[in-house]
Amino acid sequence: MTTTKKPTPYPRSPCLALTALVLLSALFFQWAFGTNKDYLWSNTKNVNRPIQYHGHGINSNFFEGWYFKLVKDNGSPSLPQNLHAMAIIVGIYRPTSESDQNGAHAFVIPLGLPGPEKVAYYRFSTDEFTDLASNVLSQDFRVQLGNSLFAHDEIVLDLPIDKFDRIPAEELESFYAVASSEYETQYQDSETSQPRKVPSGFFRDLFPSSDQLKVQEAQQPFAIKGHFRFPGKTQTPLPTSPLVPSIMGFIQYIPFLECNHGVSSLYHPIQEGRISTLDNKNTILATAIFDGGIGYTEKDWGINFPSTWVWTQTNIFKNVPGSSMLFSLASIPVLGPDATDWVKAKIPFAAPLANVPGRLMVYYHATTKTLYNFSSYMAFARIKHVGVTLNVDQRSQTLSVRATTIDPTNIFERVSLEFNVTREIGTGAPLRAPSRAKGAMVTAVEETILGHTSIKLWRVRSGEVIVEDEGIGSGLEIVGDIRWLEKRLKPWF
Repeated sequence: MTTTKKPTPYPRSPCLALTALVLLSALFFQWAFGTNKDYLWSNTKNVNRPIQYHGHGINSNFFEGWYFKLVKDNGSPSLPQNLHAMAIIVGIYRPTSESDQNGAHAFVIPLGLPGPEKVAYYRFSTDEFTDLASNVLSQDFRVQLGNSLFAHDEIVLDLPIDKFDRIPAEELESFYAVASSEYETQYQDSETSQPRKVPSGFFRDLFPSSDQLKVQEAQQPFAIKGHFRFPGKTQTPLPTSPLVPSIMGFIQYIPFLECNHGVSSLYHPIQEGRISTLDNKNTILATAIFDGGIGYTEKDWGINFPSTWVWTQTNIFKNVPGSSMLFSLASIPVLGPDATDWVKAKIPFAAPLANVPGRLMVYYHATTKTLYNFSSYMAFARIKHVGVTLNVDQRSQTLSVRATTIDPTNIFERVSLEFNVTREIGTGAPLRAPSRAKGAMVTAVEETILGHTSIKLWRVRSGEVIVEDEGIGSGLEIVGDIRWLEKRLKPWF
């Protein structure tokens, strides 16, 4: 007689009881010896409202930002010049030291701008940041920064020239040196056939040159005005429950994580959208129209960004409009930054266990209104492959992922999702992000919002293909030691 081996809950080791004990011990450590108890309390009391502002009462060692992605297809998807994509990020940053008032500030980062410069950084004092949310039980958010408004259903942009903060050429040069080195490492580590030798400086030459950066540094700043509306009734929020209060699942209940993630809407039509750049005489330099486009809204908050992560998102699909895919994979100091530092200093042999790869991965199928969840916290979800490859002839980078989970429409069936997201090297926008190593907002991210996605979802046992689709206007970020993520994931295949 043969017996069927039952699926083992993810993660396979350590056991659930031991994991709970370790996390409870880490929580005790944070409350007893941690330096940011206000942060722990904020995450605890806001566990069921991840989209709203979390920074009340936190004066240091904190960041929070909302991310709006806006894409308008003005013609054939096969013609990239007909696709206009941009993202708007609004946030607040408070460095570790309370006395470092020069570092604490609020900001707006628009990328994909119309006009000669595709990205800008606007810096405000923290006193100009106001949380306008009137209902503490609401899942909506509404914040004001200067004369600009950012809400779950609307953006009003009024970014004056005197708030324009030019990123120095020296900072950009340092970022491009790191980014090109990461590309070089990824290329040499490629699992495809032996990569051909590329000339020294090949990847650096795909980014703006030092001379171009100096010319850009000398350019005049500009103002921005814009207005976007996307009514709440047209949005696609994630389903939630007491066990899964957000995209992070029950992990949301761990209050000491370095970085947290929330999703406000996976997909929504942009009812009205217009943005203009203006010179110092208030003359319009360029304008972009987003009426009838597609939007997506998420947020991050915490102490710092991870040291290594991959993020991609697509919600403009050819065959099944209204669908959306989100994937995030990151190095997580699972005991919290303070406890992780203590482990590294006191018991260094256990340090590798203090950082684990964690993933958020969902695909929403609009036709059937079904959410397929492949995230780490799902008991029977498995990631089968993750890899980054480079094609130097096409000057492109591709993120490839394959994972399986239980079919939510049939618990006795498994489904598999496979996707590839490709972008052109050197075309991403350089973005500032909170850095723990440098204790400041520094340029550390190359973000693309014009990537291309191919995706396939099928039932494992029957082989039935649920969807096979192509996506455009894909967002993609790949930062840090991606090879570490690939190696740490292999034991779980």
